[in-house]
Amino acid sequence: MPPRRRPKRARHLLWVAPLIVLALAAAGFWITFSRPPTITLDAHWTAKALVLAGDGVVGVLDGAAAEARFSDPFGVAVSADGAVYVADGGDAPRIRRISPDGRVSTVAGGDRGFMDGIGTAARFSTPSGLAIDDRGTIYVADTGNNAIRRITADGHVSTIAGDGVAGYQDGPALRARFNGPVGVAVDARGRVIVADTYNDRIRAIDLDGSVRTLAGSGEPGALDGIGSEARFHTPCGVAVDSSGNIHVADTGSGLIRTIAANGLVTTHPVPLEGLFRPMGIAVSRRGDVVVSDQRGRIVEAAADNAPRTLAGWTPGFHDGAASDARFRSPAGLAFAGPGRLIVADAGNALVRLVAEASRLEPWPPASPRVAPRFDADGFRLQPLLWPVEPFEGPHEIAGTLGEARGGEGAERFHAGIDVRVDEGTLVHAVRNGIVASPIATDEFGSLNEWLRIGPVTYVHVRAGRTRRNEAFDPARFVPTYDAAGRLVLMRLKRGARFTTGDVVATVNAFNHVHLSVGWPGEEHNPLAFRLVQFEDTVPPTITKGGVRLYDEDGRLLARRDRGRIVVSGRVQVVVDAADQADGNRPQRRLGLYDLGYQVLGKGGSPATGFDTVRHTLHFDRLAADPAAARLVYAAGSGIPFFGRRRTRFLYIVTNTFRDGVASRGFWDTTLLAPGDYTFRIWAADIRGNVAVANRDVPVTVVWR
Repeated sequence: MPPRRRPKRARHLLWVAPLIVLALAAAGFWITFSRPPTITLDAHWTAKALVLAGDGVVGVLDGAAAEARFSDPFGVAVSADGAVYVADGGDAPRIRRISPDGRVSTVAGGDRGFMDGIGTAARFSTPSGLAIDDRGTIYVADTGNNAIRRITADGHVSTIAGDGVAGYQDGPALRARFNGPVGVAVDARGRVIVADTYNDRIRAIDLDGSVRTLAGSGEPGALDGIGSEARFHTPCGVAVDSSGNIHVADTGSGLIRTIAANGLVTTHPVPLEGLFRPMGIAVSRRGDVVVSDQRGRIVEAAADNAPRTLAGWTPGFHDGAASDARFRSPAGLAFAGPGRLIVADAGNALVRLVAEASRLEPWPPASPRVAPRFDADGFRLQPLLWPVEPFEGPHEIAGTLGEARGGEGAERFHAGIDVRVDEGTLVHAVRNGIVASPIATDEFGSLNEWLRIGPVTYVHVRAGRTRRNEAFDPARFVPTYDAAGRLVLMRLKRGARFTTGDVVATVNAFNHVHLSVGWPGEEHNPLAFRLVQFEDTVPPTITKGGVRLYDEDGRLLARRDRGRIVVSGRVQVVVDAADQADGNRPQRRLGLYDLGYQVLGKGGSPATGFDTVRHTLHFDRLAADPAAARLVYAAGSGIPFFGRRRTRFLYIVTNTFRDGVASRGFWDTTLLAPGDYTFRIWAADIRGNVAVANRDVPVTVVWR
């Protein structure tokens, strides 16, 4: 008997029911989210991270939370009714609202500018920190406008302090001056607390409208003391606890600082191990301090327990519990009740929820479409210019992405290309870009000094200054001088905008500029972005005798039969190979783009299972995997430091490296019949030139 056919209405309910369940789950979450908290958390509660709003694609789109898009979500605040407010920077300088029913809308702002007004008629420039008072008034650290803005419940935007000019001046609010303020908070008295980031001070806007400095001398540092005796270094986050203490994410110093009511500045008594550039900060009603850092972690310094990481571990994206969660450049934080924390996951263009795991039911999982990634296709639409004149090139390439760097035990990948030019050469922006991070340059005065604009990083430079250390471009760079007038620090302001061709630096004594494209730690190969007039007609070379075979335990296979290497079991293969591009000096050795191997039988026909080349190592991009370089390169690889005579790249071609992820592998000879074969190396550059000489190794497969 054929199966009974269900009535049409019943069939309809079968597919509608799951959708109803998901909708109710989401609604249940939002309803619960907006209710006053009534629970007491265990001190060691387990956090789980989920997507609250956004699809992970950079853009500007209001609507349902799962379909909304953010450009640079940096600051967050939560109102009494459970609505989440988001300061969105980048190309979308506006304040957004995630309503309790999960809808995203624009509260104020639109195009970039500096204008008061109602709702979308107002203009911001890189809004960063947010705070909200008991009356529902929102305060905005308008970083690019060097001002503090206010949004009333009816959507009216006004400027409460700052005249739009970068500087330092206390006094009446509209005559006061700030320098790129990033953080803002409101205390119980209604004072607005400001992290005046590039003035290295913490300021207050009193109820009478006057601005005064609470702490900080204006000199970057990490010094405790009373008021102006203390020093901060690029403070970016502020939060106020129930006792009136001000907690500061002192980003440049990597510390959490506290300002007591009497003005005494102290450093958090328990070091937060490994804290790297704390950015956002929030404090719960019971005094627990939580910070975000640029390693992608949310760290809690509880009032009565040792510090611990609530969520995150390394940069990336993943919903999950504790260290399984991943964030990318998390910024602003806001408590939404005990065990509920809103996170501006800026690098992933998302707003996230970090909450006590048992309180998340029945929230559905994020859509599989949420997969933040660098927009390589969009970046590729325009040819990549050279960072030095002539912009159309060509210049000598002295290093490529994926080359081995670092000493034994500290191996790493080279994260871009090196362009060989002389010290003092002007370095220019290769693309239009906006500075997103409050700390976008570092390693001042060292050979590894760098700066980052949009998705492009320039290394081995003197940022914002000439070869003689003469600062230029004070509107976008922040120079710091010592008492003797010597330049001792250079910073690049969050929100600074650059146009292709703008001068950003000069080449330092390393005599080349390094260019990286993509997210830090997840760079893409710049040569894949149509670098203008880059030519490589030279095929790679494999060193004579440079293909070596090892057994599974790493022992060199030296036994020969009739001139053939005898192999059995699982085999590892290492090849010594390098490339050159047009215009390279004779001694230059560059890394390859694509490697692999093929096994051939008699007459050169492919052996069973090897109809095509096995492409195993592909240097199109990197990923945040510190162990990957040790799986790609054998010991002895790298550039000629520590007395080595020449650059060597010893590729383990039986391992795999694709999309930045490395894994161990072998050539399993047991899958072949015993007999004679040729093991052939595939070694190609990015233009498709393939090494021919020294690529073949005659072998004899035997069964044990």
